Amino acid sequence: MQILQSSLAPATAESGVLVIHLLNQCNLHCRHCYMSAVSDGGNMLPADLVCRVLSEAKLLGIHTVHLTGGEPFVYPDLRRVLEFAADQQEFQLFISTNGTRIGGLEAQWIRAAGAGAQISIDGPEEYHDRFRGMSGAFAASSQAIPALIAAGVPVTVVITITRDNLDCLPSLAEWALRNQVGRISVQPLQAVGRGSHIADSKLSEQQVCTLFARVSDLGHAYAKTGLRFSLHYKARSFLLEHPCAAYVCNGARCHRLVAKEVKRLIIREDGTVLPEIATLNPRFALGNVRETHLPDLVRNYFSDGYAAFQDFCRAIYDDVVPGSISPIIAWDEIVSERSWDPQYKS
Repeated sequence: MQILQSSLAPATAESGVLVIHLLNQCNLHCRHCYMSAVSDGGNMLPADLVCRVLSEAKLLGIHTVHLTGGEPFVYPDLRRVLEFAADQQEFQLFISTNGTRIGGLEAQWIRAAGAGAQISIDGPEEYHDRFRGMSGAFAASSQAIPALIAAGVPVTVVITITRDNLDCLPSLAEWALRNQVGRISVQPLQAVGRGSHIADSKLSEQQVCTLFARVSDLGHAYAKTGLRFSLHYKARSFLLEHPCAAYVCNGARCHRLVAKEVKRLIIREDGTVLPEIATLNPRFALGNVRETHLPDLVRNYFSDGYAAFQDFCRAIYDDVVPGSISPIIAWDEIVSERSWDPQYKS
């Protein structure tokens, strides 16, 4: 039973994504952390609950699961969760980490779970350590990568781009290639969480366009090396042609004939389940997995709750997308920020 999607005609559900924030505790204090994770963060999902949710994922057509935090390698039951996930064999698994606590043993845990690793690296050593709030962070994260590669774990490096490290991307690409990294995922700074305190470091609209061009150029330049690149913004032309990418399903006008759809489910560290965006105002939440099983939350959401989120996104879409002069739109950031703005409260 796949209930991530409600169709007007028979259709194959898109691969669903489930993101589980295991905890809001982290050993670093990154300047941009959109989760505002801290060393003494008190919220944590019990391992039994996480395993239950993973077992329910197949009922929702989930094909990709991301384990994140905070820092997953601070989570005391991570190995147990990875072992349970490996037994499911129903989805592709990734773990998002700062990499500072990964050695050979931890790399073997990830490999045994059949998971990929996403490691955060934001620039040269001095910049990365300052941005991440810990001396030695770059060295520790860098040392994790060969351990993962040796264990056979595919590695993606995630780079948060600000005005201060925009010019570092070519050198980071060379560094990633030398370290046998398979992919670089570029995400511009978002003014959410602690990132709101350094909002003046966000890229300008012109700089976002420059970044888009650079990522595209690097993709072409490195195509034959096996190193791939991706950018976490959406093209205006794509949003105009496919409003469903902006969480505005077209119903009968949708080329897939989809009336209702949730592409991504996010379970926050307190059990709150959000649609699509981890920093969305919880007034749009599906509910809490501490109280109700995940398939029931999704089913109930399509009956009562989905319309409010879709109408909210549609209002922003009509306000932003058609009249934008930029070819690139930070859609998730815009939706997240406006969800907290009293002006847009329904």
